[in-house]
Amino acid sequence: MPDVSVRDMAIINPAANLTAQRTAPDEYTVISETGAQLRIAPPGTPDSFSPGELLQAALAGCAALAAEAQLAHSLGPDFSATATIKPTISQGIFTELLFELQVDLSEIAAGKREKLKESTLRKIDKLCAVKNSIKPGIAVHTELHTD
Repeated sequence: MPDVSVRDMAIINPAANLTAQRTAPDEYTVISETGAQLRIAPPGTPDSFSPGELLQAALAGCAALAAEAQLAHSLGPDFSATATIKPTISQGIFTELLFELQVDLSEIAAGKREKLKESTLRKIDKLCAVKNSIKPGIAVHTELHTD
C-alpha cells in the first residue's frame, strides 16, 4: 500500500482498547488509551451519547477522516464539511446507515468536481475501518467475569 500515509493507517487500523466504567445508575464513562472520555447513557439523557449514537458517530467520524486528505488536497486545508448519518431502524436493529458528506465544491471545475467526488468515495471505501467492518458484519463475543 504505497499510497497510504501513516495518518491513513490509523484510520485503516484504529484498534485500541477502551474501558467503560459504571459511573452512575444507567451511565458509563468510556475512557480511551489517550485519556479521552465520553458518557454513555440511555437515549435522551442530557450530556451523553446513547450506544446507537456512538455507532453513528464512529461511522461519521471515520468516513469523514478518510475523505479528509483527498478533499484538503483539492480544496485547501481550511475547507468546510459536515458529515451526517441517517439511520434506518427496524425492530430495534440498525438496518441501514446512510453517510452523507456535505462539501462545497463550487470552486472546482465541473469535470474535476466529478473526479474529486469519485476519488473521495474510493478513499472512504478504502480507508474507513468502521464502514468496512459494519458492511460484512462483525463477530461479537461476550464474556462475563466475576470476582
